[in-house]
Amino acid sequence: MIEWIKNSVKGCLLSFQLLTTIPIRVQVGWNERLAKLSVCFYPFTGLVLGGLLSMQAYVLLNFTSISVLMITAWLITFTFLYSGGLHLDGWADFSDAIFSRQSLERKLEIMKDSRVGAFGVLSLLVLIGWKFLFVYEILQSSHNLFWFLLVPFLSRLVMGGQIVVGKFAKNEGMAIALKPAQTTSVKWVYALWIVATCVLTSMYDPASIIIIMMTGFFFVSWLHFSYKQIKGITGDTVGAATEGSETFLWGIIWMLSSFGMV
Repeated sequence: MIEWIKNSVKGCLLSFQLLTTIPIRVQVGWNERLAKLSVCFYPFTGLVLGGLLSMQAYVLLNFTSISVLMITAWLITFTFLYSGGLHLDGWADFSDAIFSRQSLERKLEIMKDSRVGAFGVLSLLVLIGWKFLFVYEILQSSHNLFWFLLVPFLSRLVMGGQIVVGKFAKNEGMAIALKPAQTTSVKWVYALWIVATCVLTSMYDPASIIIIMMTGFFFVSWLHFSYKQIKGITGDTVGAATEGSETFLWGIIWMLSSFGMV
């Protein structure tokens, strides 16, 4: 039992080292067991981000005279600082690949290229622009900060879920190193994450069930799209899904708030 707890702590630390810029100096190491455990904690890294965003938004909105426009800009910037731009890189690389309209082999080569092309830059501008607009409109109409806690969590749930159930497009890269996480035990952990989220969030706001359902819709649609484009998932598609799902969910929340449902 003690050994399991120690490994779980190491897996949690590893997930933060992989996905965030939080300065954790502990040397965790790498093996299949820790790889599996780290994936189990991916949603937790999103929960921490959500907590930090919510606290900052609460303080800035209630105890300062800073405009909503500037608060929105800071919150969006903070999400990028938290992840070190890791997921944005995946979004840009995947965009360059799919808009190139090249063969499967060529798309995979483009995604491996460290340089960002014109399509990647344009897609980043569109992504950040819409995310900024949605968050700004939501803060303008409501100071309900529950969504700032939920959205980052759900986007990391999407990220880990792809790794747990997805088919890998190639046998190399960062994502394939996490293939040991495709076990029944890790799938059960994600099932528990989903059940607990549905129960707890519905008690706070029944509209959250709509958000969770739309998260599931995005998850299935993104996997289908990735399979169609490159026959599977890679580290770039997983990172892109994290950014894409966040923007998508902010859009859904904005739409629901426009109809007075949240």
